[in-house]
Amino acid sequence: MQIELFIDGEKKTFTSPFTPFLAKRKYLEIMANAEKREDTPPYEEQLKEDLELFSILSDVVFKDKFTLDQLYAGVSQEYAYEKLREAIFGTKPKEDDEGNQKGE
Repeated sequence: MQIELFIDGEKKTFTSPFTPFLAKRKYLEIMANAEKREDTPPYEEQLKEDLELFSILSDVVFKDKFTLDQLYAGVSQEYAYEKLREAIFGTKPKEDDEGNQKGE
């Protein structure tokens, strides 16, 4: 798997030789915990869930090669979700959509 981020104005490419099944497991754990939460305000809940979900990319797949802040600042929202779907479900973008073209 590959991801491209803009860090300090420079495009950097990070690769992982494979996507560990742990990515899907972490996703299912996050979703199971989200079902249990009822007393948390909606935005606080969304923020926590967002941090947990995208840490799958930074922590599990790419093993701390970049921070969550670098991910959030370095790509478009659409590209980040695309890469998250690729990590969790194995879905890859279409040929013409690869990279971070919309975030450039």
